[in-house]
Amino acid sequence: MKKYIITFIVCLLTTLATQAQNSIDNLVERYSSSGGSSFTTAVKRNPQTQKVVKVVKTLETDNGEGNTFYRAFKCEARTGSWTDKVANNEHTILLVVEKPQQTRIYMLKRNSGNYGQVKVTIIIQPK
Repeated sequence: MKKYIITFIVCLLTTLATQAQNSIDNLVERYSSSGGSSFTTAVKRNPQTQKVVKVVKTLETDNGEGNTFYRAFKCEARTGSWTDKVANNEHTILLVVEKPQQTRIYMLKRNSGNYGQVKVTIIIQPK
């Protein structure tokens, strides 16, 4: 019985970490297809093996949803290392999530005077 309980708890914790990571990804996906935003994706591959070296996704929006992204970043702060910096009237949040298969770097930039205008960058580096 203890074995089943431990297995259940491990599965639950794994699911929660995955769900938290996906909240920023889900927001970026949702706003990338809506009007008033700009979305770009770049993939860097190794020329010899064609394996993916890095994926960079960037979303820029000024539709007033800056606080929505900020709350998503705050919720995910427990899943990785969090850095918060304010300089030159710009607020930058950096979240680095280390996984066994990949490293995900999430960056949120917003103007300190206009929180509705945001730039979200996601960098995915497979290991």
